[in-house]
Amino acid sequence: MRPVLLALLIASTALGQYVIDRPRAEKLLAAHAADRPLHCEVIPVPARLSFSFRFQTGYVVRMPMKQFAGPGHRWSILMRITPAGGAEPFYLGSYTRLRNVPKTNAQGEFGGVYQVGEGRYAVDWMLADDLNRVCRKSWKVEAKLAANERGLKLGMTANTAGPITFRRWSQPSDDSDVHPIGRLTVLLHAAPLYPRSTRFRAQDRVLLVSSLASLLEALPARSVRVVVFNLDQQKELFRQDDLTPDSFDQVAQSTSNLQLQVVDYRVLQNRRGHISLLADLIKQELEAEQPSDEVIFLGPTSRFYDKVPDVSLDQHQASAPQFFYFQYKPYWGREADFPDSVAMAIRKVKGKTMLIHSPDEFARAIKEVETQVGSRN
Repeated sequence: MRPVLLALLIASTALGQYVIDRPRAEKLLAAHAADRPLHCEVIPVPARLSFSFRFQTGYVVRMPMKQFAGPGHRWSILMRITPAGGAEPFYLGSYTRLRNVPKTNAQGEFGGVYQVGEGRYAVDWMLADDLNRVCRKSWKVEAKLAANERGLKLGMTANTAGPITFRRWSQPSDDSDVHPIGRLTVLLHAAPLYPRSTRFRAQDRVLLVSSLASLLEALPARSVRVVVFNLDQQKELFRQDDLTPDSFDQVAQSTSNLQLQVVDYRVLQNRRGHISLLADLIKQELEAEQPSDEVIFLGPTSRFYDKVPDVSLDQHQASAPQFFYFQYKPYWGREADFPDSVAMAIRKVKGKTMLIHSPDEFARAIKEVETQVGSRN
């Protein structure tokens, strides 16, 4: 019987990395006579384009945890990422202190993620512990657009590397020619990518906030309203009219403490509170004193499939916004698609739902909104 994998809290995953200066990094990477071997298996992860239009890549590490029995053990991880063609390398590091590890024959497993621009890279990886034991691994990785992704505007310069960070929104210059939309509202559903999950992972948060930045850059508007909400918690987490790049970090911060495992008893008592919230979000957009031209729901498929109350455009027809739903699905989630509560609400207001499995489909959805905007102007 295969030993159960130990769950580890590892700082080297997505957001725990930091940049190291070259002299210090090269000194640490150099082999020393006192180094002792550390048993571990390192599996490189291929580069894949993310919804922030940057390539994400990384590694998975497996090792016998009996090597770290007892308290006080520490790990340091260092990576040298060298672009092909003689460009200067990039150095990333991370550090973690292990919990008290019991005597066990189990295998530990953890991963690290970083991002790169388009190009080919040589990666030199090292893990060292507090007993001067070292595990090393070298590999090559190529970040290349697939045939269906060619032509996409990438969010990271070629032949560069760095830790995973939230992509911040960079507002275009104040030029009338680059503002196809007067007012834009984005309703961001902060929820797990997998509807059955009860954890809002760092990966979910990075995907949603980074893709929001990409969306706002691709659809420049004179005025942007952003509302962050969660149907499970039945509440708004953030709302701001006239969002600016300086306040964009507040959007990311509003999702940082979302604990779906903890549910207020009042939420449990209000079994249709999620539908009331959804209907209220739409109603506010329809009845706004200065309604938006476009309203985009952005987020994963919700785990709710209730029908919403009647929401009609008839009395708001002259100034009603155009509604869209950018509905995220996992890469492999191509099973039969049934409309969730958000999709049914969008249908009520004569909007359009676009299923998004991959970055190129995200780009096509943005293009379709641009086309709709162009046909109205």
